[in-house]
Amino acid sequence: MYKITLQTAGKEYIESAETIDLVLEGLGLEWHDIKAKGIIKVENGKQSYEHLFYLKQLRRIFGNKLTRGLWAKRLQILLEAK
Repeated sequence: MYKITLQTAGKEYIESAETIDLVLEGLGLEWHDIKAKGIIKVENGKQSYEHLFYLKQLRRIFGNKLTRGLWAKRLQILLEAK
């Protein structure tokens, strides 16, 4: 079970699901909802990983399913490597 916390523009979005891609989709954000850079924190049990995303990157993640899938895979690899 993965848990993701997105902190952007003074707001915090939290979601959890079986895969990172489903978690990102479950946050319910669209690309136009992103107004500033943000930090995504991924947790799986005792493991955790934080990554800073700039505005353009975040908008791509939430605006394009292919990009979201690629970043979900990258975040999973980075989480397991830590």
